[in-house]
Amino acid sequence: MEEAWRTIPHFYVTVAVDMTDVVRIRHDHALTVNDFIVAATARALAQHPWVNASWNGEQGIEMPDINIAIATATDRGLYYPVVHQCRQLSLEQLSDKAQQLAEEAENGQDFTEQETAGATFTITNMGMFGVESCGAIITPPQAAVLSVGSVKGEVVVDDQGQPDVALMMRLTLSADHRVLDGADAAEFLDTIKCYLEAPVMLVRE
Repeated sequence: MEEAWRTIPHFYVTVAVDMTDVVRIRHDHALTVNDFIVAATARALAQHPWVNASWNGEQGIEMPDINIAIATATDRGLYYPVVHQCRQLSLEQLSDKAQQLAEEAENGQDFTEQETAGATFTITNMGMFGVESCGAIITPPQAAVLSVGSVKGEVVVDDQGQPDVALMMRLTLSADHRVLDGADAAEFLDTIKCYLEAPVMLVRE
């Protein structure tokens, strides 16, 4: 972490996402909010492969596979188990993989080298601790990390200009400025936002 903070030129972009539809339909499919976030992120990485990149010391290199590390807090510390080959997995399959890794962590099982190696992108969800937004430190050689805040009701203005209440969540992308620029980060987050605000696209895949 010290080396990453000292050597990587971090910058941060935050977007607010309306999670009302995700919260409404997740129970019908026995899924969690985090399952939708992981699935939306995997689809966005496939559409923006330059975000799924690694810094090789001289330049950013797009990675052929999408392997997402999910930060998992345990009594023994913080672990980063990896869901591999996310490009080929459906929402339900991603949920099963993530749940399996979370259960291993909660039960105090040691992860295998395969389960913690090869990550090309990381998601850290601080929402369960009531954190509204945060900027995480990038895990080298990855080019970015996505931080997830809490889902909470907020007053918003609808399309007719009328006040309404929506379940809002903030996503913050910490990006390596050697690999990505602000437009890259903004477009990537906008794609995740589109999936989460129309989650039926993820359910139907």
